[in-house]
Amino acid sequence: MADHQAKELPQRPWERFPIPTNLTLCLMILGVGFAALLNWKMVLGLDLGILVLSVVDYTLTFKGGEIQGERICPRHFSIATENSIEILLRNTLPSRRRVQARDQTPTEWAAAPVLKAVLPGRSSLSLEYPVVPPERGKYRFGELFIRVEGPLGLISRPMRISTSEEVRVYPSLQPLRCADLATYRRVAHQWGLRPTRWRGEGREFESLREYVEGDDPRKIHWKATARFDRPIVQQYQTEKNQIVMILLDVGRLMGAVSEGKTKLDYALEAALHLAHTALVGGDQAGILAFADRVISFIPPKKTVGQLQFILEGTLSLRPLLVEPQYEQALLWLRSKVRRRSLVVIYTDLLDEVASENLLSAVSLLRPVHLPLCVAIRESEWDDLLKDPPTEVQGVYERAVLQELLHQRSKALGGLVQKGALAMDLPPSKLSIGTMERYLEVKRRGLL
Repeated sequence: MADHQAKELPQRPWERFPIPTNLTLCLMILGVGFAALLNWKMVLGLDLGILVLSVVDYTLTFKGGEIQGERICPRHFSIATENSIEILLRNTLPSRRRVQARDQTPTEWAAAPVLKAVLPGRSSLSLEYPVVPPERGKYRFGELFIRVEGPLGLISRPMRISTSEEVRVYPSLQPLRCADLATYRRVAHQWGLRPTRWRGEGREFESLREYVEGDDPRKIHWKATARFDRPIVQQYQTEKNQIVMILLDVGRLMGAVSEGKTKLDYALEAALHLAHTALVGGDQAGILAFADRVISFIPPKKTVGQLQFILEGTLSLRPLLVEPQYEQALLWLRSKVRRRSLVVIYTDLLDEVASENLLSAVSLLRPVHLPLCVAIRESEWDDLLKDPPTEVQGVYERAVLQELLHQRSKALGGLVQKGALAMDLPPSKLSIGTMERYLEVKRRGLL
């Protein structure tokens, strides 16, 4: 992917030439006033004197030292998250200077403001301004423009500092907000909050412990019971080293915007949460992105750097104005990943064509793989259904929406009939909902 270049700021006099300060302009205005009272020769002498002093001020601006500038910013950002960029200015001159600084922000970002400050002699000063990256990708900051007033305050001298650097904007990876304590306990260890073991209805033997009321009698270990002369049960843990393949639809429906971000961005965030959970739990994780063709493929692995590799590999993904070809993508996946896997497909089923294509393609994964189809619906739909309509137009909108949801429900039911798991989630519940279903698959030993 080609890098986004820094915003090309025009070569304005602000950056190229020295300009008079407000004090100089006031003196010139006074000269015009004197012209009404005195003869033009005295006015000419006054203007000549201002010009000479301005030249002297220009030459004395950096006498005995210099002004240095540096940008301090993170190398990695999260999409739609506010960050602070710090501009550190150092003054090695013996006296103070008034300075103005403007940073060169990346393309498509909001332009940085002009920062003004008084920089004391032989000291440093930190200035900050906020930025909110609008999209994922690689970006580049450009030069730092600084304007320094001379010691007489008559002229403002420009300077440019080369501070070009590349930054990367990733999907939001903020910790999940859990609705209850049980959910927290199930997923908190994925974020390093507390060490726990995955115990469920898996088939791998984990340990023995003494029987307590409520335990399944079928799990009693009779040899250990006879040896210790008291009931002993076996504990099992979910299997590890299984494969979780995440398929990202980057077709036209995933370009729809909900709550300020595209559905693809929400799907990427959920996919990264799921990949992180699988990797921490000892499973392998991989990603395949597709539209009318397979766009990128990251084979499933459980190495230490796999999550970072997935982050880098999905950084350039953008929604394409084409229909997704599910059959082609699933056939390609089946040829590359032959071992049984949980295949999580993030997509949308807004129209009947997309639903039928997915229905006909998902059977290609069975019975080798276990498909989990996750449809992303607009969160605005829930708000529309929640509030009763007050106008005739609202009644029609509600009726159309209910019919649309009925068609989606019918499509999801068809997926279940073909042996797949199916979910219809709003963006706010996409990450936690997918992780809960993945953990349920692990507990039930469906893989």
